[in-house]
Amino acid sequence: MAEEARDEGGGKAWLDFPGFAQEFLRRGPEYRRDYESVMSDPEGDPTAQEVMARRWGLC
Repeated sequence: MAEEARDEGGGKAWLDFPGFAQEFLRRGPEYRRDYESVMSDPEGDPTAQEVMARRWGLC
């Protein structure tokens, strides 16, 4: 498992490898822009969400 230091609680959280990968992506500006553009749609087009997830290697 991967270890991540937490600022708010002072403790440490343990992430498995998929969780670590998703946390890594979440911090990237390109991923965040892509995520916001897809998730800003109130209807939530599942096809667009799936395309975005696959583009970033998520299942």
